[in-house]
Amino acid sequence: MRYRIVFYSLSRIFGVLAIAMVLPYLLTFVYHEPQTYHFIIPIILLMGMGLYSLISRESIKELSLKESMLIVAAAWLGVSFFGSLPYLLDHVLGSFTDAYFETLSGFTATGSTVIPDIESVPKSVLFWRSETHWLGGMGIVVLAIAIFPALQGKRALFSSEAPVPFTEEDLFPRIADVAKSYWKIYVLFTVAEILLLMPVMGWFDAVTHSFATIAGGGFSTKNASIGAFNSAYVEIVVMVFMIVGATSFILHYNALRGKFYYWKNTAFKTFMGILLSASVLIALNIYILNQQDISLITAFRKASFQVVSIITTTGFATTDFKYWPSYSVFVLLLLMFIGGMSASTSGSIKVSRFEIIFKDIRRMLHQTLHPRAVAKVWSNRKTIRQNVILKVQVYAITYVLVFIISGALLVAQGYRWSTSFSAVAATLGNVGPGIGAVGPFDNFALLSSSAKWILMFDMLLGRLEIWTVLSLFIPEFWGLG
Repeated sequence: MRYRIVFYSLSRIFGVLAIAMVLPYLLTFVYHEPQTYHFIIPIILLMGMGLYSLISRESIKELSLKESMLIVAAAWLGVSFFGSLPYLLDHVLGSFTDAYFETLSGFTATGSTVIPDIESVPKSVLFWRSETHWLGGMGIVVLAIAIFPALQGKRALFSSEAPVPFTEEDLFPRIADVAKSYWKIYVLFTVAEILLLMPVMGWFDAVTHSFATIAGGGFSTKNASIGAFNSAYVEIVVMVFMIVGATSFILHYNALRGKFYYWKNTAFKTFMGILLSASVLIALNIYILNQQDISLITAFRKASFQVVSIITTTGFATTDFKYWPSYSVFVLLLLMFIGGMSASTSGSIKVSRFEIIFKDIRRMLHQTLHPRAVAKVWSNRKTIRQNVILKVQVYAITYVLVFIISGALLVAQGYRWSTSFSAVAATLGNVGPGIGAVGPFDNFALLSSSAKWILMFDMLLGRLEIWTVLSLFIPEFWGLG
């Protein structure tokens, strides 16, 4: 392990974060906020670390897989540490645990919050809060790869943060092309949403909500989230871009080149099918069983927004769905485990993995009835290799095990089952809100510090798709085995 190379790479990433903090710092003057040092101090610290990469003579010829995984994990932990300082220095949050929770929740695009009254927070900090979503949604390491030539071409570094679907591995000959293409599309969609929301929201809310939407984050500047605007237009725009963010950016890349492969992609069709089916089922359920006198159209409006918000792992809300009928809440809980497509800003297990698992089950059933048959699993006209199927199965099993263990640890601390396991589902899947005491209009502040650290661990596991983080706990990783 070449630790000097690791630190050199990290210093580049920290330099990017220093630049990103300048904009919220400038907003302290725009909104005449009394204190400005809560951004100055972390900017100076980050620039000092970033300066090392400019004066160092280190040369990155090739990063090993271990070095890449360590850089990615350390980068996410490091940027969350420095990103938490504005919350502490401006006294928005009173403890390091809460500040780190809020920041890691931002960077991992989880959207779970510990701030009771969001509207009382200074606008510069609110902007930074949403900006952490935007930076983390596509990936801070991916951004660094796109910017710095020294990090380009490092496939292991890129794959540790933003895995490319196995069926598209040969699409880009150079990793730098992937990173740049992803970020160009990401910026394009962000700007488009801002322009659509500005006439209704104003520039500040349009920018902050667009940052959170396209990143699949869910941080809002309002206590009532998107529901505060009470606008069907806003809800439709946000829904469209939540779906855009949860759709494979490789499909967007092809579309911009004039190749519209969306409805030829089986994962996209599955994703949209689940989304539509769940919306109809929940709409009918809350229309028939809800005691409130609402029309079927209103029921569908509420249901479709929450379904899109949960399956895309964004976490915005227009209504407090924890009071919905049990069946509707159960469907939303299931959607927390599904997520959007691979190569998107969505979290959770992902539709493509479920697609592979169910196709393999069908293959096994076919071979049971026809032992001599040679059956294969196909996806988008490509054969899925057996080792890929095994990886998907092991990932899903590990995901469920982490969910069970984390939930049990919270239950052991005295929290209700609904609160404990929905909190884990919400953080491990980078969804944001749960049910019970951590519902969409509640927050995670009531949890103990130890519970918050468990959930923070789950956030990072979910964002980096488990293996990058868990590998750090294997003695062989450090050469001790």
